[in-house]
Formats: sequence, C-alpha cells, structure tokens
Amino acid sequence: MIGGINLATHPFTNRRLVTLGLGVLSLLCLGLTAHFADELKRARVRQAVMATRLSVQERQIAKLRQRIPPPVTPDQLSSDERELLEAAAILIERRVFPWSKLLGDLESNLGKDVRLVHINVALEDVSQIDPLRPGTAPMEVSMQLIGRRLDDVLETIRALRATGRFSHFRPRKQSPVEGTQEVEYEIDMTYRP
Repeated sequence: MIGGINLATHPFTNRRLVTLGLGVLSLLCLGLTAHFADELKRARVRQAVMATRLSVQERQIAKLRQRIPPPVTPDQLSSDERELLEAAAILIERRVFPWSKLLGDLESNLGKDVRLVHINVALEDVSQIDPLRPGTAPMEVSMQLIGRRLDDVLETIRALRATGRFSHFRPRKQSPVEGTQEVEYEIDMTYRP
C-alpha cells in the first residue's frame, strides 16, 4: 500500500493514463467528426449528380411529350377504320362482360318459387360503347323464367329493378308448362353492369 495518499484530493494516482485516455477520446471524437463531414460531402455530391440527372430526364420527357400526336377523334377516321374500331369495341365489350356479376344479381333477386331456365345476353346499342371504359355498355338480356304464379315472377322483376342495374322490362311470351301448374315467362330487359 501507498501511504499518505488522500483519495478524496488525489483520486487518480496515474495521471498519464488519464491524460492518454482523454487524448484518445478527443482523437476518436475528432475522427468521427471528420468521417461524418466526409459522408455529408459525399451525400451532397450524390445529390448534385441526381439533380443533374433529374433535370436531363425532365428535358427528355418534355421532348417526348411534344412528339406525342394529338388524340384521334372518330370523325378523323376513315369509314373502314371506324368499322374496325367498332368491331374491336364490340369484341372487347363481349369479352369483358361481367357474367359473374349478372348471375350474382339474378341469383340474389330470384324468388324462391321462380327458376331461371335460359338466359341470352346481346349488345343493346353499339353507339353506347365507350372504348375507354369497356364492360359498361348496356346489354339486352333475354331470359326464360318458370314460376308457379305470376306474382312470384313480378316480385322477381321488382327485386331486379330495385338493384338499379336492370330496367326496361318487356314481357315477350307467357305459356303454361305441360304436365305442371307452372308457367313459363320470356322477358327482355336492359342490364347496365
């Protein structure tokens, strides 16, 4: 033991070690500061490079936008081109027709004593096709329903009309089903998907 040292007034007996530790800590702080300053400088250089690239790409986009021709209206098309456009629109409209939506609407609104026997869907009016929004043109739906009573079929028609997608109901034919007390109804209507 070292005698005569008062630890309250001299807590560190090895002052060189304390000085060396403080020096290393100062150098470490200085090194980290230099490292972060260098990282900041590199980030600013990357930001300047990205800003340059962005301005070049914006100029390229502006040049490309100037080269885009104006949209063609149907009036500017020849009659052959109009016919081709109409045929393509009809094909697309038939292809994207939402059968599952139609059948879901019919299933959820069919009366308990009414059966759907046959359904046929055709385009109602070619002029109402919107090539930019396929699947939205009104369709002519013809269907055969078999019901026990006229009231059951009328209730089904009211339920279909209440959906807002069915309209313009036109009964075509009503005939009794042989051997039963049921009646077959043929109805045309407009369906808007």
